[in-house]
Amino acid sequence: MTRTHYEVRFHLGRGPNYLHWQVKAMCGRKKLDEFYYNPAQYQLEMLGCKLVNKLNKAKKVHAAGKKDVSGWVRCDEVIINNLIEIDSLEKLYYNPIRDPMWRRESDCGEFSWDSSEYASLITQDRQVYVLEERT
Repeated sequence: MTRTHYEVRFHLGRGPNYLHWQVKAMCGRKKLDEFYYNPAQYQLEMLGCKLVNKLNKAKKVHAAGKKDVSGWVRCDEVIINNLIEIDSLEKLYYNPIRDPMWRRESDCGEFSWDSSEYASLITQDRQVYVLEERT
């Protein structure tokens, strides 16, 4: 039996949900539901996470300089919180126009973090931070 999971990304498409967090509830490849959260009002805590990157597509985005969906966070659970202040957490970066791979703040762009897994991640505004490493 296929378990439900979630795909989380920052939505850059035109329209009312521009610059909101998009959360898709998925069962396998089938989309069950879709939600949008304003990062100025809500914080997403994601549990059981993996950084997904469709590298070939990301390389095309990088070469063309045009945005297209190529990466997201896949997670087992998403908790929607009111905003809380977070300090001293490591930031994750994903912008295939600048760099076609997931990056971590501490590695100076020397290593790809595609497919890395985390116990929990959290959003703050438009950024994703490592809340707890996977052990």
